[in-house]
Amino acid sequence: MCFAIVSKAQDDALCTWTTVAFDKSFGKWSVGLMSEYRHKIHEGISKTDQYFARPRVAYKALPWLTVRYQMDFASTSSGFNLRFMPEVTASHKMGDFSFAFRQRVMTTWKVEQGTNSTVLRTRAKVDYSIPQTPLSVHFAVEPYWCDFSNDSFAWFQKARWYAGFNIKLLDNLTLVPEYVCQAYHNHQGRYARRTYDDHVIYMTFLVKL
Repeated sequence: MCFAIVSKAQDDALCTWTTVAFDKSFGKWSVGLMSEYRHKIHEGISKTDQYFARPRVAYKALPWLTVRYQMDFASTSSGFNLRFMPEVTASHKMGDFSFAFRQRVMTTWKVEQGTNSTVLRTRAKVDYSIPQTPLSVHFAVEPYWCDFSNDSFAWFQKARWYAGFNIKLLDNLTLVPEYVCQAYHNHQGRYARRTYDDHVIYMTFLVKL
């Protein structure tokens, strides 16, 4: 499969991410496993950026509040990483619209280098279910805040912008094609300057067991 994308700057990267995720619910609890592969073309170099497996467990504490913990076992271009990600998500449904707000703390341990970093990821998402169809459309933004392990305490790291669809193929199978723009920033004193973007075609297969 080939994707053609026009990037806004010479240094922008073209990426494909592919995910398969399985989830099983037990009342208010759910457990799951996802696997993701990422490929990247940047500055003329085409390579595997990373792939990882992510077991996860979630608990629906309230009708509108879900607490989740997940962990990545990741092989990246810079070595093997472990990521630890507790998160909480608040959601609200209004007619055909759904709204979700998530806070995730992500600690990454770079095993071979023996270093770690911790960032706060905040995601706001809105979904619209198209009446009398198996389709919904969604938009989301997710900034990465505060590298707590960095003495300079850079307050803004990068941002992801999402636009995509949920397509219910079967009762237990959903396809989620998305476009993701991942904007990187570097820091000069108090100011963050946008450097380059990842333009991503993201395909997710969700399986309910």
